[in-house]
Amino acid sequence: MRTRKRILQTNLSNQGGAFSVAYEAQKKLQDEYIFDYFSPDDFVKNDIYKHLLSMGSRCIGKSDCKNRFLKQYEIYKSFYKYLMENNYDTVHIHSDTAWKISVYYLAAKKAGIKHIVVHSHSSGINGHYRKINYLLHLITKPIVKSAKYRCACSKIAAEWMFDTSKNVSIIRNGVDIDKFRFNSTARKNIRKKLEIEQKVVIGSVSDFSYQKNPEFLYQLVKEFQNDNKYIFLFVGNRENGCELKKLIDNDNNIDNVIFAGAVTNVPDYLSAMDVFVLPSRFEGLPMCALEAQVNGLYTIISDKVSDETKCSGRFSRLKLDTRIWKKEIQNIDFDCNRSNMDSFLDIENASANNMADEFKKIYEKNC
Repeated sequence: MRTRKRILQTNLSNQGGAFSVAYEAQKKLQDEYIFDYFSPDDFVKNDIYKHLLSMGSRCIGKSDCKNRFLKQYEIYKSFYKYLMENNYDTVHIHSDTAWKISVYYLAAKKAGIKHIVVHSHSSGINGHYRKINYLLHLITKPIVKSAKYRCACSKIAAEWMFDTSKNVSIIRNGVDIDKFRFNSTARKNIRKKLEIEQKVVIGSVSDFSYQKNPEFLYQLVKEFQNDNKYIFLFVGNRENGCELKKLIDNDNNIDNVIFAGAVTNVPDYLSAMDVFVLPSRFEGLPMCALEAQVNGLYTIISDKVSDETKCSGRFSRLKLDTRIWKKEIQNIDFDCNRSNMDSFLDIENASANNMADEFKKIYEKNC
């Protein structure tokens, strides 16, 4: 039996969209490769963590430094030390900004790593201190652009990180098709549990951070507040979504929203929805929108998000105007048979199998 090659995936804990990309690829490639994970944060000890360990992964969480920028120096030191103490030929660095990639890239170069893959997952700056982060992104771009092995989840993510999509491997994000297929039993159970059997459910799955445009979601909720036919279902971390929740809680006229919080059965909640909305300010290639389309949901994204996100005929890309979104939602045909989506779905562009094949091509070339 061929010895499985270890690939070190960096800047990933076992949460978030970028991790989901690596995790889905790992599940498809586990007979040939073992993915280890080096994270700036602790790993959540959940079922996914246990599954990683069962596949032979090592999960390394480093740096207790609370200062955001000093933490990067701590990461550089601990990552370099880890590389010097372990034997890796290939390091795969994931991030949304050049300055975060640079921390790992420079440490890997110093440690003499032969093959360093840099992977862009976004097209903008999220979180706090966005102006400072953007400046650091611009300053460190030349470092990242010098990398030999460059990839991105979309053309717009490539241009954000490398200023071009030329000589960049575009590896479309992909999802587990069978896992996210529509489930009529789950739909019935979730809708009964939430007492929304007779409602048209407008939903979103997200951390509801700045990137996801919570202010627009709030305004969209207000568009429907006088129509009892519709209700909003928001799934995701309540702590990260506090801005959206604060806006809605402070509006005494709104009673058509359910915050489900973080859940472990996202596919079931997607099945309970009727339409999926993602009014993001920017994205790389949003996994949640792919998952929604695979589930058969009519999916609406903002025109700030790449049209590469489309993998279904039940899809719209609209400018950020709540009146336009409301009209689009009101005109949706909800009689579609979501149990048979193959005629609507571009499986090649949605499947994790194809994504994993692209990972394998890069690793075979490098290893």
